[in-house]
Amino acid sequence: MKTHYPIKMILLVTVFMATPLVVSAQKEKSEEEIRKEMMEQEMQNRKKMLEEQQEQMKEFQEQFADQQKDLEERAREAARVRARTPGTWVFPEGEIYFSAPNRGSQSQLTLRKNFEGTTNVSKGSFEVDESIRQLRCMINGSVESGEIAIMIEYPDGKLFKELVINSSADINYSQSLSIKEEEAKKYVGSWSYTIKANKAEGHYMLQISTN
Repeated sequence: MKTHYPIKMILLVTVFMATPLVVSAQKEKSEEEIRKEMMEQEMQNRKKMLEEQQEQMKEFQEQFADQQKDLEERAREAARVRARTPGTWVFPEGEIYFSAPNRGSQSQLTLRKNFEGTTNVSKGSFEVDESIRQLRCMINGSVESGEIAIMIEYPDGKLFKELVINSSADINYSQSLSIKEEEAKKYVGSWSYTIKANKAEGHYMLQISTN
């Protein structure tokens, strides 16, 4: 018995001393696993962010391509107008005005524009001379949301026509006036128009012709 006692004591002491080493090794292993998990999570986050950036870049490129296509189409339309109609100007906003001074007293104004959720106001004027005998006004347009308000005023400032285009229905309006010589004074001078877009997603076209 005396011989076994020291051996048991030695074993107990050895186990007691080794226990902290095992616990420490387990702790270090757990911390290493946490670091790996954090690194993996960070890599996943970076991958997700990169994918989102690539998707945004793709959307931007598609929008840019659509805008370029729209600009090219407008340029082609302007070229067609210039080819068949003298005196043509294309404004930066995409509105087109043209007149035909070589066809007697006939003149024509055309305004058109596409809106993409836009809110703005544009104003302008056009001249009607004393030889006017007929006036025709055409307005058409369609919007998915918001609205486009079009207002035309006589030279004296009185309202000639006001029309609002909204999502309730597409608009296709036309009005023709035959003007007697004694009535021409009311129509002669500088007419004005105002186009108001309120968060409009859609398009309009306004055309006024005289002869």
